[in-house]
Amino acid sequence: MMIRTALPSEREAVGELRVLAYNAQGLLDTSPSYADTLRGLGWDGRDEVLVAEADGRVVGTVVFVPWSPHSEIARGPDEAEIRAFAVDPSAQRRGVGAALVRAVVERAEEEGATRLVLCTQTVMTGAQRLYEAHGFVRLPERDWTPVPGVDLLAYELVLGDRRPEGALESREHRSSPVRGTR
Repeated sequence: MMIRTALPSEREAVGELRVLAYNAQGLLDTSPSYADTLRGLGWDGRDEVLVAEADGRVVGTVVFVPWSPHSEIARGPDEAEIRAFAVDPSAQRRGVGAALVRAVVERAEEEGATRLVLCTQTVMTGAQRLYEAHGFVRLPERDWTPVPGVDLLAYELVLGDRRPEGALESREHRSSPVRGTR
């Protein structure tokens, strides 16, 4: 598996993967129009869409969102967001989600962010366990409800020197083996 920046030619496939993953969990039932938003997230030039590729196909995606005045939950330039996290249902429980989380954490550290924040729906318990396994903790003061029936839970990860003791310091040695080129 390789984690890399999505190509513009993959926009449609990435959008459909997001909709497939969200529909598989019933996450679009209360707000079906969100599917159009999901398809377009991250392609405006400010954000970076990352994909997980396995066996020649995109099996997962996440959007790295550096802080801007238009950020959804990030509150300042020291924070970055994760959005539109999705793994193809046929590829779940194979390490795709974990690889994407590691890659987006690395990306946030490269950008100098000190906190990485995200929102997840209350019913997304699998995603919550994945985030918590990577050190994210609840940030209840930023929970919110964008539309009636969609309650979002906020999480944060405080970033810093998270490399194991004795790890090599140079950037080329810090790259994850699953990470491709940007």
